[in-house]
Amino acid sequence: MRRIPALQTSTTTKMNQAAASASNDRDGYPPRAYAWFVVALLTLAYAISLLDRWILSLLVGPVKAYFGVSDTQMGLLMGFWFAVFYVTMGLPFGWIADRFNRRTLIGVAMVFWCTMTIGCGLARTFGQLAAARLGIGLGEAALTPAANSLIADYFPRSEQNRAISFFNMGISMGMGIAYLVGGLIVAWMATQPPFVLPVVGKLETWQVVFIAAGAPGLLVAALVFTIREPLRRQRLAREGEKITLGQCLDYMRTHRAAYQPLLIGMIASPLIGYAWNWMPTMFERVYGWNVAQFSGVYGWILLVFGPLGAISGGIIATRLYKAGNKSGPYVAALIGLAVMTLTSGLLPLAPTPELAAAMLVPATWAGALSSAAGAAAVVFMTPGEFRAQVTSIYVLTINGVGLLVGPTAIGWLNDHVFTEPTGVRYSLATLVLVAASALTLYLSTGRRAYFRSVEELERHA
Repeated sequence: MRRIPALQTSTTTKMNQAAASASNDRDGYPPRAYAWFVVALLTLAYAISLLDRWILSLLVGPVKAYFGVSDTQMGLLMGFWFAVFYVTMGLPFGWIADRFNRRTLIGVAMVFWCTMTIGCGLARTFGQLAAARLGIGLGEAALTPAANSLIADYFPRSEQNRAISFFNMGISMGMGIAYLVGGLIVAWMATQPPFVLPVVGKLETWQVVFIAAGAPGLLVAALVFTIREPLRRQRLAREGEKITLGQCLDYMRTHRAAYQPLLIGMIASPLIGYAWNWMPTMFERVYGWNVAQFSGVYGWILLVFGPLGAISGGIIATRLYKAGNKSGPYVAALIGLAVMTLTSGLLPLAPTPELAAAMLVPATWAGALSSAAGAAAVVFMTPGEFRAQVTSIYVLTINGVGLLVGPTAIGWLNDHVFTEPTGVRYSLATLVLVAASALTLYLSTGRRAYFRSVEELERHA
């Protein structure tokens, strides 16, 4: 039996479970209804994070005109300036989440990023807007690792994939709200004169959109502070043993045949997703649709087919696992990513806006499936004491490349390669069909190693 580096197999797990059983039902787990309430609340928090992150994609035109900047600079604003802290602070926040109260960490982070979203609306210079985007990324970096770790400890193994996939519905919900509601607000405010507020002074309509997007999250943050911190489970270390980042990295190195294809291959999902910051602009330049037209269609697609995709990922992963296939979430992620890559690559080349909009349906469904199943796959193969840190590394890897390369690469291709206004369609198609296809193929190489790693975790823990 292979020894887990720098760890000793727990001899007190049964004692922990017995202690938990004294105060909770479901064999030591919190009541199912309360556990799903926590998942729903964290899903709402995730949706708000996506709303605050993505609302800028609807404001490319007015923001670009207000500050007089290029497509490349807007790409940096959508990607690089958000990503700087989002990808670099995830691991420190994961370290904190594996040691301290995850609920408090999420609540404080949410207050911070919502305040920074409001700050985007108060920006008077492009530099101030970029600084506020940095702040949004810093706050949001804490959510995913802490939430995934917390949710996993609320559910038995057989239910974890479904719960984590449900949480990942927040991606589609947040983007759907950003497009559907944000598009209506943008269209209405385009007909309004600038707002004048006491103390703040004159605000352009795009600035008011940022303020309206950030304010509701402060109320949800207040609810997050009320949830209970669960007992940490599926540990390989002795209770009370201090776990270091070095031990976490040692564990990942030992299982690199499973982790490496998962972390690198899944880059394709956010790479496509963040490149889609340019999708409203593409529909406007290529098909003549304004923001309101596109947002009305895509918003409903996201709200309907995004959650269906996330739920599908959980169902596929859970059924495969219950049927004896311990690589269930990995296989589900691979299926979703393959469909997403194919449909997303062909979508910008569609001859009519109606066909392009129709192709958004399978692309959205598959994208949500791959994101949900990929996140579940990482949590499912990782011991309880490392979950937040490994999730942070996963988020850092896939979103680091996706955010830094996706929006900026499209802006650069628009400015230097496909320079006609309609060239944005070829920029999108090129990035997806070349880069995302190669990453999807690489993901397919790790399934067997993943199966073995899950088997080993369950045998030892």
